Amino acid sequence: MRHAIKSVMLFASLITFSLSAFAQEEKTLNITYVISPFNMPSIVMHKKGFLDEAMAPYNVKVNNAVINSGAQQTQAMAAGKIDVASVLGSSSAILARANGAPVEIIGAFSRGPKAYTIMTTDSNIKTAKDLKGKKVAGPKGTVLNQLLAAALASEGLTLNDIEYINMDIPAANAALLTGKVDAATLAGAHVINAEKKGATLLVDGAGLINPVTVIAARSDWVENNPDLVKAYFNAHLKSLEFIKNNPEEALEITAKEQKISLDEAKKQFALYDFEPKITEEDIKNLNLDQDFMIKNNMLAQDKKIDIKKDLLSTSVYQ
Repeated sequence: MRHAIKSVMLFASLITFSLSAFAQEEKTLNITYVISPFNMPSIVMHKKGFLDEAMAPYNVKVNNAVINSGAQQTQAMAAGKIDVASVLGSSSAILARANGAPVEIIGAFSRGPKAYTIMTTDSNIKTAKDLKGKKVAGPKGTVLNQLLAAALASEGLTLNDIEYINMDIPAANAALLTGKVDAATLAGAHVINAEKKGATLLVDGAGLINPVTVIAARSDWVENNPDLVKAYFNAHLKSLEFIKNNPEEALEITAKEQKISLDEAKKQFALYDFEPKITEEDIKNLNLDQDFMIKNNMLAQDKKIDIKKDLLSTSVYQ
């Protein structure tokens, strides 16, 4: 009888252990961590551990993947390797969705046309018109790509009139400063770095583009994890509240991560609006972005999407 009781107790303890292990099985949130051009809310959220705190009650571990290219971010989402792109250019989101990737916008990240620039080290290049026949480096399929096309269009030129070399921002910056290209499309701390080393501003996005960087997520992740979507935004909003209430500390955190001075961080901060709600004006600008891409052969007409219906998530923060 004792042996029978012991066997029952052992079996019960094994069941309890197995259920406990199953209940505590850890899941992973794969999210991009992009600090450039000046992604202050994302940096603060990461450094203060707000997202880790928000995911802890759900037993979800946060895996931060450093992927700077918008195209690579959306490719990783399409492959199921990334759940959330914390900062994604609007043009990258549109192109991805138009080409069938399961990407949807769940909120706005920032707005700041003056933060996007074309820089040059050639004193003979005075306007975008002088870029004709020149080598220009920068990331294709991004807001900076759109800025370059817009700047050229304002002078009656197209991307076909230049030698456009696809590089991410750090590589484009290095190519510019080593004289391998005549101009580069840069943003954030890389503009500061280029200016320090003799580059000059040719043009910024003011009056040319109305960029909205967005928070995007993989469609099936959004559908299957409504609680995690809410938890993510709680962390993002906590970051924005921290920036509002502790501006100096937030700037110090961001400046250190971007390897710029506090004064330089303050100047960058002044260029941005980090309101996370998607507005009707944002939707209008997203539609204008898509029209611009079609007009400049960045997107085929037959792949045009309905921004509000096809790209904005039903879980969008608004």
